[in-house]
Amino acid sequence: MDSFLQQVYVTEVKSQSRFALNAIGALNQALQATGEFDGDWNRRNFFHAEVFRQTHSFLTHASNISRIFWPPQPRKRKDEAPETFTQRQEFTTERGRSLLALFELDDSSPLKSRVLRDHLEHYDERLDHWSNTSERRNIASDTIGPPNAIGGLDPSDTMRWFDPTTNAFRFRGEEYALQPLVTAVDQLVPKAASLEESLRRGLGA
Repeated sequence: MDSFLQQVYVTEVKSQSRFALNAIGALNQALQATGEFDGDWNRRNFFHAEVFRQTHSFLTHASNISRIFWPPQPRKRKDEAPETFTQRQEFTTERGRSLLALFELDDSSPLKSRVLRDHLEHYDERLDHWSNTSERRNIASDTIGPPNAIGGLDPSDTMRWFDPTTNAFRFRGEEYALQPLVTAVDQLVPKAASLEESLRRGLGA
């Protein structure tokens, strides 16, 4: 992968990282606003919803970053020649390896997992699974509070749940720590800026 292409992907990593951090800033503002209830239910409901919208936004951008470093293998296009498809597969694999090495990342990075993003992105499928497996057909979604905020629920009956005491996100009994992912994204911005400048100098720009 040549330096010009590396610079293109590095710039995209920087952009997606900034988008993700902007979402975290909005999430923090929404959390603060939900804790300052002044009797205005419309305002409270707006910021309550913003907590989950901004969490989803952050995870979407974090997933975009993840796909740059750990890309899924491309699917064969209709009528695509086998050799062209093979070339695309090889480029995708090499692109991921090259950028991981450039950013000094490995598979232990919290950026790699896209599980929580997939839960939110394919929420209809998760609801289908809940509807076919829930024993008592209880459900709680878009909840903000500690794990014991609502009693009597099976863990699998809790959908989107944000715990502000730990900044963890819960989904159907699984807990996902957001802070390590936020930290990892935050560290990408200065790294990408430094690499961008270095690659630009190398290209003589």
